[in-house]
Amino acid sequence: MRDEQAADPEVKEPRCRLAEEVHVHLVARRRNCLVAREEQEVTSDDHDQADPRHVVLKEQEDHGGVDHQPVGQRVEDTAEVRFHVPAPREEAVDLVGDAGDTEDDAGGPAVAAIRGQHQRDEGGDQGKPRDRERIRKLLQSRRNGAGRHKCGKDTPVAETLSLPGFVDAHSHGFQRALRGRSGGADFWAWRDLMLAEAEGQTPELVRREYVQVYRELRAAGYTAVGEFHYLGFDEALAAVDAAEEAGIRIVLLLAAYGRGGLQRLRQESVAEYLRQVEDLRGRGIPVGVAPHSVRACPEDWLEEIGRYAASERLPLHVHADEQAREVEECLAEHGIRPIELLDRTGCLTERTTVVHATHADGAELDLLARAGARICACLTTEADLGDGFMPVERVCTRGIGICIGSDSNIRIDPLEELRELEGIARRQTGRRNVISTETLLCFGADEGAGSLGLESWDDVKVDLSHPALHGVEDVFDALVAGCGADVFLEA
Repeated sequence: MRDEQAADPEVKEPRCRLAEEVHVHLVARRRNCLVAREEQEVTSDDHDQADPRHVVLKEQEDHGGVDHQPVGQRVEDTAEVRFHVPAPREEAVDLVGDAGDTEDDAGGPAVAAIRGQHQRDEGGDQGKPRDRERIRKLLQSRRNGAGRHKCGKDTPVAETLSLPGFVDAHSHGFQRALRGRSGGADFWAWRDLMLAEAEGQTPELVRREYVQVYRELRAAGYTAVGEFHYLGFDEALAAVDAAEEAGIRIVLLLAAYGRGGLQRLRQESVAEYLRQVEDLRGRGIPVGVAPHSVRACPEDWLEEIGRYAASERLPLHVHADEQAREVEECLAEHGIRPIELLDRTGCLTERTTVVHATHADGAELDLLARAGARICACLTTEADLGDGFMPVERVCTRGIGICIGSDSNIRIDPLEELRELEGIARRQTGRRNVISTETLLCFGADEGAGSLGLESWDDVKVDLSHPALHGVEDVFDALVAGCGADVFLEA
């Protein structure tokens, strides 16, 4: 049975301390920084040698959490610990971290994690952004009362509030044209429609249409985008030009396509693909490598791309575990599941972002946690395509970083993506405030920047006079809970 663990016999009381020989740390998104105010006492006697520690934030009843495992029987995860349930008048678990720690690793996840035998790369990733403390410092000041904004007719406030911009870690710009097309009974039928749209793309069309898409992203509060691109090399250059005109930072995630799909999507060899990546880098274009999926890339391609990404310290993005059929096909071809294959081929590191992972099981989530990899959740697209629900709480309890993406761009609204992330967690657990506002905002900004390897990115301004913010007690909470992207002022 996968991810089957015995209940921890050492847990006696909430917040009780560990046995002396067990060393557990709660770390913030910078891996070596303890989470402020959340150093809960924990206990562990886990027999899973792969990852022998669990964090117990507060004793509570088992809600019967299970893995998303569409292939075969669903496996109970009874030993999986839950987030601290906020008591009345108590904040949700805050996983942002303590600003000012000089040992911060800006590449780490923004959620609770355990420092055990599977340490992250001790040297850290010096290429990761160091500017990504901005949202953490902003929210730290909020805890001290300096950043708490109250809006209302009788309360004089500044007209705008600046925030670090949101980062769209996964976009397919051309798919914006598919919005409103309801044809297709499932994901695979939709994919046929998508490929037909892809077939008609030209550099001129990409240049013209992507400007509009990127302007929409910019107006919605996204100030950086990772374009997961598989339409061709000249079209890739057109996308970069469009981003420059629209005023949004772009990291081009050039897709490797070895088989399947359309002929125009494929490279003749992995060597040709890597030559294209080198060409883009030679032009000064920020890039990441992107094996499209385990469906599109043979195992030897994955191995070569994994080696290249490691040697060049580049971001690596890949679709995985989006659909049950994808998992079944991977099992049939390789005898293991998609994320397991990524791990076996060297594609799973702290610079890896797995897109979707809606059907990842417990063993695969453990692999992501040990590697320090992230998941990019594209909630509005996943809902539209019937992908399923990401196991949000189970991802977070493992310390896996989450970023967001607009993906098919059927909706362009980072607040909606974050709200749906928390909404899924609430539906899965039957609780409110599963993830704190601070952490959600970090998912929307910091984690996306880390996923793309960005050093810096623009801020956005919140219109505090917007009707959605009238009379609210706290702007940050109100943004995530009830605002749309129209609350942001265009640059």
